[in-house]
Amino acid sequence: SSDDLRRRQAFYTSVDMAQIGKVLVSAGLFQGGFCNGANDPERTLALLVLTAIHDIMKVNSLLPVVTEESGPFEKHKVGEVIYNHDTALGYVLQWMPSVLPSYAGLPEAQRESVKFTQFDMEFNLGWLVQAE
Repeated sequence: SSDDLRRRQAFYTSVDMAQIGKVLVSAGLFQGGFCNGANDPERTLALLVLTAIHDIMKVNSLLPVVTEESGPFEKHKVGEVIYNHDTALGYVLQWMPSVLPSYAGLPEAQRESVKFTQFDMEFNLGWLVQAE
């Protein structure tokens, strides 16, 4: 619609691309600068995987049950379903990474980075995307 076009144009003309570039460089997506730096494909792939999986545990049929192998997890006992979607994802990333092939296929450093943002730090991707 014309309203969408106007909003896109307003964003394009008012956004500070230098600031966005600094965010992308500090996130490790570019090495040596935003406009003329080399893209880090492993870090970029990790961000894409994070984007794809960050809310999958909002689907109740995917929620994990704490196994004997993992023992108690956070405040959850063996045999309990983990209903908090962030905690559930953290559990899967730690104990069942193979059920998420895109995550399991990342290099170890990138898996740790994704796990850190999603579980250890409890990073909310929506806050970043919405600039909250």
